[in-house]
Amino acid sequence: MRQRHSGNHARPGPRRLAVFGALLASLAFMSAAPSRAESTAGQPSEFGSFLAGRHAAVLRDMTSATRFMLRVVEENPDNQKLTRKSFLLALGAGMMGSAADMARRIESSGGKMPMALLFLAVESARLGDLQESLRRLNDIPRTGLAVYSAPLVTAWVQAGLGDFDAALKALSPLNEKSGFLTLHNLHAGLILDLAGTPELAEARFRKAAPDLTTAPVRVVRAVGSLMEREGRVEEARTLYSDYLKANSNNLIIKNELSRLTSGTAPARLVDNPAQGVAEALFHISSALPRQRAGDFALVYAQIARHLRPELALNTLLIGSLHESRKRYVDANRVYETIDLESPYGWTTRLRIADNLDAMDRKDEAIAVLREMTAQNPTRIDAIFKLAGVLRMAEKYADAVSAYDEAFKHLGAIKARHWLFFYHRGIALERSKQWDRAEADLLKALELQPEQPYVLNYLGYSWVERGKNLEQAQKMIGRAVALRANDGFIVDSLGWVLYQVGKYEEAVKQLERAVRLRPQDPVINDHLGDAYWRVGRRQEARFQWRRSLGLEPELKYMRSTETKLENGLDAPKPVGSGG
Repeated sequence: MRQRHSGNHARPGPRRLAVFGALLASLAFMSAAPSRAESTAGQPSEFGSFLAGRHAAVLRDMTSATRFMLRVVEENPDNQKLTRKSFLLALGAGMMGSAADMARRIESSGGKMPMALLFLAVESARLGDLQESLRRLNDIPRTGLAVYSAPLVTAWVQAGLGDFDAALKALSPLNEKSGFLTLHNLHAGLILDLAGTPELAEARFRKAAPDLTTAPVRVVRAVGSLMEREGRVEEARTLYSDYLKANSNNLIIKNELSRLTSGTAPARLVDNPAQGVAEALFHISSALPRQRAGDFALVYAQIARHLRPELALNTLLIGSLHESRKRYVDANRVYETIDLESPYGWTTRLRIADNLDAMDRKDEAIAVLREMTAQNPTRIDAIFKLAGVLRMAEKYADAVSAYDEAFKHLGAIKARHWLFFYHRGIALERSKQWDRAEADLLKALELQPEQPYVLNYLGYSWVERGKNLEQAQKMIGRAVALRANDGFIVDSLGWVLYQVGKYEEAVKQLERAVRLRPQDPVINDHLGDAYWRVGRRQEARFQWRRSLGLEPELKYMRSTETKLENGLDAPKPVGSGG
């Protein structure tokens, strides 16, 4: 059977030209190199460090980029642009000593870079000099993200100085107009809790999230902790239980309920001003969009980690920011600092497995997930992830076994479970268990009738078996209507038309599929077949050669080589199967 289009990213896409792209990036940055390096003979190391630093930054290797750029700054101490760039790189890399040195240089030169002043204010607070921190905060221009970050940090510094009224007043820029009212109320509640006014604190928490069953976990924990510390233990128990009814798999609140039941005393979410600053910076980082402000999100999260390294949620955030840059090794190094026995350990291990899989270290990912499923076989997240990794590793029989075990713990079937049936259906079909596969694909379609990948996969499978041809063509046509620019699905329609003998129509669809996915060997091979059937033999051989040049899997390569040598046999009767 030819490889089909499953919508599960099993087919290889175009190769990344990483080395060529890196070279272009380096050449593009040459014009920005320091003039001293350009004009001074005999100093290739400085110029090389600059290029290496910029190249590392393009690759999101923040640690290497910082080290290279710091060397350049040492040779160009008066270049403020380089100093600012090195400061931000050092923050992103978590190299806080170097970041502090660069920030002091920026400040001493008279620069009013908001992030540098904010970091120095945070450093002063961390070291216990709250008055110096407040002075620096007052000097920060309220532009960019400082409009939000400076008031939050100022509020916590004022709280540290014991002036809680000033602390609450400092939060006023975070209002409804700014879009940060929820953050305002949450931090006002945390400050009021620290000030020893629990009723006022709880009122603020409830303003931040009026419906606690759908509230962020941090808010639920803040309210629950407050209730417990005020002796309202049964209210707290009800709060946790009601939350878990709506969010049954939340390990954090499960841990809180277990702790309460064991009689262990709760802790405040924030127990001192330094923790409050870390909480504030974490929340800002969480709120920033990854695509447009990912660099600043990482910077804020790294400062928060510098202040409060035990804040696991922030550590998870840093790891996810590395993941979004495809820095999977860096992400896992961060995740490995989290206590795997903590309430965040389960999520951490799932992410580590994801990253191992992304790095094509599938055996290691499978080992992590097998250990997790053995430890807690009733949690479906790990076992479904295990089944998915096995499926993508083409260990289809093992994947089916994992899916079967996961389905035992699925509970009531809901519409969102279509994906589970779809993925098990793929594994079943690939392991030659067609009757079960067809049942799963039909169930997926029942749960999600307009799902294009299911329409495509089931329709294609029917055509390959020479059954339900008219219905299959309609289904794949609908999939194309829903995903008109998906080259794999368009190819499916072309191949169905080919299989039922509509060669001219097949050519049109397959030509469009090749335009959408020009580097896919199977699609190019399909177009070659269609060209042959309509008498365009020279073009058919061209497409087959092109397919071979794109390095298809071995079984497809042999088939294509045979066609190049002998052409195609007469077409099979319609409905005879592939």
